[in-house]
Amino acid sequence: MEVAWLVVAGFTASAKNCWFPHLFGEKSELTLSMRTRKHFIALAGLFLCTGTWGQQATVSSNATPESLVRTIRITGDPAIAKLLTAWEQQFRAEHPEVTFANRLTGPASSMAGLYTGTADLAFAGHELLTSESMAFEWIFHYKALPIEVSSGSLDGSNFAPVFFVTASNPLSALTLVQADSVLGCEHRVRGKVVRTWGDLGLTGEWADKPIHLYGFNPESETGVFIRRKLLKNNYKWNCEIKTFGGLTHGDADSASKEILQALRADRYGLAISNVRYTNNDLKTIPLARDDESQPVALSAENIVAGQYPLARPFYVYVNRNPGNRADDAVSAFLRLVLSKEGQQQVADSGTFLPLNDAVAHEQAGKLE
Repeated sequence: MEVAWLVVAGFTASAKNCWFPHLFGEKSELTLSMRTRKHFIALAGLFLCTGTWGQQATVSSNATPESLVRTIRITGDPAIAKLLTAWEQQFRAEHPEVTFANRLTGPASSMAGLYTGTADLAFAGHELLTSESMAFEWIFHYKALPIEVSSGSLDGSNFAPVFFVTASNPLSALTLVQADSVLGCEHRVRGKVVRTWGDLGLTGEWADKPIHLYGFNPESETGVFIRRKLLKNNYKWNCEIKTFGGLTHGDADSASKEILQALRADRYGLAISNVRYTNNDLKTIPLARDDESQPVALSAENIVAGQYPLARPFYVYVNRNPGNRADDAVSAFLRLVLSKEGQQQVADSGTFLPLNDAVAHEQAGKLE
């Protein structure tokens, strides 16, 4: 036990002093006092684990799935639990020699299983945060392989954020550049940041009215996604934005409700939230990638087609050394996930949206 704690202590010290000191600075994606500490605590717990779950035998790289007696160990987001069970049952119907050990304790700890060698697959459901990717690369010196397994969801746990205004607001669309300039304080539209409704092209009584912003905690998983997609990863948010929710994964749902409640009381508000909690007193704003593109409304069809700019695919991460093939059993399972049958399970889940054929084929190619 002392050895394990020393390893973790050494990892923390190396991380702070040598490998990624910026994680401990003001501009980290995760604060040391909260989310970064979660990853180190998760790492400590996994090092201390002495159960059989962490002692599964490895598989010979030249074995075939049909001949394997293999346990595939999985960590990840519990939001995927029902769908994961359906995939596993479907896979075991053809490969009864393969079993599964699932430990779905949350997205914050999913990658820890991968970089400590106690998991084969990590269903994180998001693009890796800096602390997650660097922890993995610090140990293996290459990046974890991301595989999209669904297109995300319309309004479920991997909901696609959408902009809202009150029903009386005449705004009909936003470009990504405009959204960036509204949410941030550095990037500009025609030389100026967007702060009034007139800056977005509204006239008359709206022209000089200030835009009141409502959104998610910038350091939350949803906030990080928005920052990366809309602010070009710039940390300088509009200081006037009113934010809701904490840092944990489950906070996004309650924050979504609170954001839209605040917007309903503010005629001059602009909010980014979850479409699940809208009604006739609010309207969603389509997004255009640039001035020449047609605005795209949020819909399940547009997410699956890859047209809505703020779709959030659900990911699984694999420890595969570049240049090597993925583990046979893991690869066979993921091919089932990406097959038409596997994606039909996604469609049937009622929460997640399937990949289109082109994306599924592209993702399967990563396993070669």
